[in-house]
Amino acid sequence: MAGVGEPLRDWSPLGMVRSSWSQVRLLPLLWFLFHGIPLLAIRLQPCELAGQLYILDVPKSELPLWLCIAEFESRFNTHVVGQANADGSRDYGLFQISDRYWCAPPNRTEYYAFNDCNVNCTRLLSDDITMAVQCARLIQKQQGWTAWSVYPEFCNGTLDAIDECFQPRNATDLKAVDELAEVKDC
Repeated sequence: MAGVGEPLRDWSPLGMVRSSWSQVRLLPLLWFLFHGIPLLAIRLQPCELAGQLYILDVPKSELPLWLCIAEFESRFNTHVVGQANADGSRDYGLFQISDRYWCAPPNRTEYYAFNDCNVNCTRLLSDDITMAVQCARLIQKQQGWTAWSVYPEFCNGTLDAIDECFQPRNATDLKAVDELAEVKDC
């Protein structure tokens, strides 16, 4: 029995079906609103990133540093756009590259001054990390590892070895290593 001021509920099977159906129709909308955007991004696994960096001619000796920077800047996520910095600039992609100096922001801004990587910042958000790696390597060449604020605290010391990323563990991995070598030789 409903209390005073409480609406009567329809506990019949038809009433329960109506209620459930309205919830079912709402679920796809809620799913898209809360989960649709992350579907557009990829989060690389450390060894996957190491392999891609190696294919893009990053020296094997530098891979632990690049992995550390990517981990602490973006958690290996290719589509991260950082919150606005104190000067209004934003950081983009896997290596959180600043639109103040290195890439052209999507919208003209007051702080925009340079585009040393000669790239639109949105290209640094691609699942194809080629542009992000090229730009990050230019930054590293010009400013060193300290260009990334995470370097002194997290990446300037003993880093995890990446040798395991290049060691085959089974027949499938052996085939992948052979394919990687073929691509590298092209």
